[in-house]
Formats: sequence, structure tokens, C-alpha cells
Amino acid sequence: MRSFKCHSNNIIKVIVFIVCLLAGICFARYYQPQSKTVKIYQQALRDYENGNYSNSYYLFSKVGYNSKLKPVALYRQALCARALGDEKSELKKYQSLFRNYPSNKLSMEAKYLAAQILVDTNPSLAQRYFNSVSKSTIDSDYKLASEYYKARILSSRIRYSNKIFSRAKMANVEHSFRDYLEQAPDGRLAVNAANTWKKFNPNINSYDYTLIAKAYYFAGLYNEAEKIFSKTNIKDSWAIQAATAYSKGNYEKTKSLVEKGVAKYSNSVTPEDFKMAVDNYLKLDEDSYKLVSKLFSLSKGKGKDYIWNLKCINSPKKDKYACYNGLYTNYPSSDYAQSALSNLFFDRIYNKDYLNARRIGQDFIARFPNSEDTPMIMFWEGKIEQRYYNSSNFVKYYQNIINKYPDTYYAYRAFWILKGVPTSTISTALEFKPVVYPYRYPMNGDILYSLMQVKDYDMIAKFTKDDFIKSWVEYQKGNYSASMLLARDAMAKLEQKPGKKDLRWRLVYPQNYYRQVKNYAAQYQNNDALMMSIIREESYFNSEAQSGVGAIGLMQLMPATAHEIGSKNGITFNTSYLFNPELNIKIGNLYYSTIRKMLDNKDVSAIAAYNGGIGSVTRWKGTLKYSDTDEFVEQIPYEETKNYVKKVFRSYWNYTRIYQK
Repeated sequence: MRSFKCHSNNIIKVIVFIVCLLAGICFARYYQPQSKTVKIYQQALRDYENGNYSNSYYLFSKVGYNSKLKPVALYRQALCARALGDEKSELKKYQSLFRNYPSNKLSMEAKYLAAQILVDTNPSLAQRYFNSVSKSTIDSDYKLASEYYKARILSSRIRYSNKIFSRAKMANVEHSFRDYLEQAPDGRLAVNAANTWKKFNPNINSYDYTLIAKAYYFAGLYNEAEKIFSKTNIKDSWAIQAATAYSKGNYEKTKSLVEKGVAKYSNSVTPEDFKMAVDNYLKLDEDSYKLVSKLFSLSKGKGKDYIWNLKCINSPKKDKYACYNGLYTNYPSSDYAQSALSNLFFDRIYNKDYLNARRIGQDFIARFPNSEDTPMIMFWEGKIEQRYYNSSNFVKYYQNIINKYPDTYYAYRAFWILKGVPTSTISTALEFKPVVYPYRYPMNGDILYSLMQVKDYDMIAKFTKDDFIKSWVEYQKGNYSASMLLARDAMAKLEQKPGKKDLRWRLVYPQNYYRQVKNYAAQYQNNDALMMSIIREESYFNSEAQSGVGAIGLMQLMPATAHEIGSKNGITFNTSYLFNPELNIKIGNLYYSTIRKMLDNKDVSAIAAYNGGIGSVTRWKGTLKYSDTDEFVEQIPYEETKNYVKKVFRSYWNYTRIYQK
């Protein structure tokens, strides 16, 4: 009896030990110290990036349940399983994510990806998931794509079932296909949607066939598009028919379709399709003015303001004022009213009609305070007041530009005029400041903080809509061009620009390759901020950049020019070496120094020549009538070169604002 009791006690002790052990393991998994979580996650991420997906999958499973990183780890496990071809485990991890963490930002994506896996094996469950995603309030590509998959599943069920389905369900299929093709005619699933829709219902209406034809066109399937046109109504499809004809080289048909469409059916197509058709039409002859005048005479409905604007652009100089005046008078609320009024303003300045220029400029500033052209108009209003009316009001205009539009080319010009130095170059004494996280660092406990700790930059981008943070992520990944462009566009959307010390500016104007720039700028007596600006505008800091005409690298050097400059200075190299940042910056600085010396050491002329050629600049300086730098820049005949000069000096101004010691 005693031995039985002893044996029972031992069993109980073992059971208690096992229970305690399991409890300890569970406790350790749930209440995992953050330092341990970070260590596990970082090793798992390294394994994933190195292609060791099995060990990565295992390590991500070890992330504690109490961690903010757990749902991200589940998502990462799914990616590991996908890489290993283990669809079952991939599905399981997606399901675990959206079931256990329904409010997590990865949940909707996980449900969409799970549904994709189930489309063929369990379409009913897949459809439930897709329904859930499409009903989400979050606007995303997943939501739109879900419409396609819902329609595909239901159409297949209807086609291959003996059941009688209601007209409402049939309509739901068509609605989903229509919704997808209207929103994404050039989308990844557009051709699939078009093909499936045709098989499902070959008797759909002409408008729907137009959508299908458009999907084929954007996919480059021109013959397939042409087969559909007979089932469309010309009023709906003329623009896409014209685009298809142009792409196939049938220019007579293009001409006929566009002229007929503009005359009769402009109200029936989208503005985007209308513009595409008109733009193709203007490529049919070198005499753009003749072609646009023809369309102008035919146009009576929507889109006439677009054609009118094109007519003004292509008009002889003597007719431009009357053309823009007519456009502005007839379409004062058009998208082209700003451009018309801006052109009227400068026309009056060139004709020395300062009274009317003054009036038009004031009207522009009042009507379009947030226009891209507003700083330019304000600047020239100031010039008129200062030069032609000898009024102190010019100070107000210049100061307003600096205050309201501090990062613009015209703020740069206004600043130096107020300083009494109209063409000054700012000191080259810049201070290097690294790109850092653009805001106050997230608090401990925030998911972004946790992801930054483990340096999972891909996941950070999924957890924010802030383009400045996404820009910082791209920078951390070494994608300097993508980073700069994201930040540039995000800053442009801000109505109120932050102060120059705001960390976001470093993303908009980064100092990539600054050591090399500073070294070679000093060697060839160039301004380092100006050289940084050339790189920014030429290549967006993409050392692998190559233009359509063959310009290479950071400073976009033509191989022939680079070899000529190099040979004269004892530098020999292969063309491929121009992709090397160090050599590209060296040759670029040497080239810029050469053309600057040929143009009387004038940086404005040299920058214009860097884009438009030395011969062009020499000719302009001899033929244009101007009394100062500002008038010269505004009169540069090449629109591309004029804008390039302004962009470079805008960058130059901002580099000096942000980084000057």
C-alpha cells in the first residue's frame, strides 16, 4: 500500500513538473523580453534575405505572442512558406493573422492573399474572403482586384452549374467586371477580366465591349481590340479605336476617327481618352498648328478647352495674346485658365504694357493663390513695381514669396534682390547632415518603433501612409532615386511648407555622394551646392541612369562629350565607367567648369548650356532682348531648358538653405 502511494506521488510529481514546464514555456513565449524578440526577429530576417527560408520560418515562429511584431512575424512566415512552395502553410499563416489580429494593417492583405490561394480549391471560401476585402473601407489595389476575383468565381459557378441563378447574380458578375475595367483598364488583371467576361456573356452591351477593347489596347493586343470594335458604338469607342489605329500605323484611319469623334462624340468618352486621341492626331504632321486648327474648327463639346490650349501653344507669337484671351474669356474655370492668364501676363510684360500686366497679375494672384505659377507672377509683379513704377510695394511682393513659397526658384531670386545682389552666388560652405527619420522618433510600444528596431523596412512601408516615412524607408534600403522622388512629391502637396530645419527637407534634397561632389567641385573651382543640384535634377541620384539619347550616370554625360573632355585632360576610360559615381562626378565637374569658362564664368549661362548646348546659349545671348538675368531666363526659347535652369537653381537655393553652415 505504501509503495502504491509512493508510486502515485511520483506520478503526480512528474505531472506537476510537466505542467510547470509547459506553463513556463508558454509564459516564456508570451512574456518574451523585447531584447530577445529583437534578436530572434533580426536573425530570422537575415536568414530570409539570404534565402534560408526554412530556418527563417522557424525563427519567426519563436517571436513572442505579447510582441507587437507577432502579426508581422506571421506574415513573414507566410512569405517563407511561399518561397518554399508550401501553399498549405502559407494559407495557414495568413488565416492565423487575420483571425487573431483582425484590426492589424496586414489583415486585409493577408485575407486577399489567402483568397487567391483558395480560388481553385475552395472557391466558396475564397469568395467569402474576397467579399470581405471588397467591402473594406480602405481603398486599395486589393479591394479593386477582389472585384475581379469575385466576378470570376461567380461567373464560373453560373456557367458550369445546372442551377438557375437570378438575374441579380448575373448582374453582380457584370458589375464587378465593369467596375474593375473602368478603374484599371491597364491593370494587371484587365485582360483576364476581359476574356472571362466575354465567355460569361457574349451579349453584353456596346459600352462594356468598349471597356474590353480598351483593356486589349493597353495590353498591346491591337488585333484583339480590333475584333471587338464591331460590337461597340462608335460614340463610345472612337477614341480607343483611333489610338489602336495609330499604334498599328494606320494614320488615315486615325485622322478620320479623331476628326469625326471630336465633331460628334466628344461628350461620350473620358477626358483621358479624349486627350490621348487628340495627342496622337497631332503627331500625324509636323505642322501641329494646322492640325490643331482643324480640330478647333470641328470641336463643339467637352474637350474644346484642351484643344484651344493646344492651339494657343502652337500659335504664331503674334496671335498668342488673342488666343489665350479667348481661352480665358470662354473658359474661366477650365484647367487651362491658369496657363492662359499667365501667358497673358507675360505677353503684356514683353510688350511693355505694364499697366495691364499689373492688373492681370493681381487678378491671377487673387484667383489662383496655390498655383505653381503664383510665385512667378508675384515675382514679376514685384519687378514691375520696382523697375517701372519705382514703388516700395516691390518689397511686399518679394517678402511674400519668401514667406509663402520659401523653397521656390523665385524665393531665391527675391531673396538676393532684397539683399541688393541680383545675381549673387551663395557661399559654398555647406555642412554635411545625414538623412534621419523625418519626425520625432516613435514611442516605445508603437509598431513602427518595433519595426525600426529590427530594421524591417519593407514592413514599415506597409504600416504607414506617410510618404515621408516611405521615402526614409527607400533611403535606408539604398534606393536614393525613389526616396527623393517620394519626398519631393509629398512636400509639393503641403500647402504650408515647414521651416528649413525640418528633417523632411533632407529627404527632398539629400546629400548623396557629397564627399565626391565636394572634392571635385573644389578641384575644378565649381560651386558644390550647384553640382549637387545638377545631379539631383539630371538623374535623381540614380548612378545607373541612362537617357533615351544615351546620357549616362549621375550627371548624365554623353559618352562622346565625356571622352573628349577626358582626353584633353589626360583621363582615359571606357564608356561603362561613366556609371561609376566617382568618375562620373569628376568628368561632370570638369565638363561644367569648361563650359562655364567659355561663357564668361556665368553660372546661369553655364547651366542653360549644360542642358541646351553652348551654341544655343551663345545664340540666345546675341539675339534675345533682355536687361537682366531674370529677363534672359524667362525668354529662353527652349521650354525644357528654361525649366531646367529654374529647377537647378531652385535645388541650389534649397541646398544652401538647408545645409549652409
